[in-house]
Amino acid sequence: MPNVFSQADASLSNNSLTTVVSTTSNKQIVIGFLVSNTGSTSINIDAVMNDGSNDRHIIKNCPLPNGSSIELIQGKVVIPSGGSIKVKSSDSSGNADVIVSLLTDVS
Repeated sequence: MPNVFSQADASLSNNSLTTVVSTTSNKQIVIGFLVSNTGSTSINIDAVMNDGSNDRHIIKNCPLPNGSSIELIQGKVVIPSGGSIKVKSSDSSGNADVIVSLLTDVS
């Protein structure tokens, strides 16, 4: 099966964990993970990877000034089959955009 490059993105609209990527039968490899603050005040970002049953923090309470962005993963991270990546903003309106670049259909 050939590997395929793709992306997943989301605009956070509240301060709850939002699923940005979820896997089904094959693993996916994260090759880029960017979060941008689109609001007018500083926010804090949480990002977690779920292995199918447990959340593990990628980053917790990372300050993100207004108008800035951060690359959360430098290197590669494997999302297991049945896993997901979720992101949360401290702002009740969300005010963040998330872009995850992926290598998909990895067996």
